[in-house]
Amino acid sequence: FGHPTVKPDRVMDKIMRNVQAETVCDPFMGTGSTGVAAIKAGKIFTGIEHNPVHFETAIARVSAAYEGVS
Repeated sequence: FGHPTVKPDRVMDKIMRNVQAETVCDPFMGTGSTGVAAIKAGKIFTGIEHNPVHFETAIARVSAAYEGVS
């Protein structure tokens, strides 16, 4: 995804399954790995990203995750 620290989906999925909260906020969203995992785990996600290139990638990934759970 062109980001230096992309997290593996399976790692983020496991972390989100273990999070008790119903909502997740990632103030350094990057390319959206946390958001994708949060959505797949049935959580409400809010993400913030300063870099416009990474933000666009995150929007595409998070949107696809929402479509996958509909």
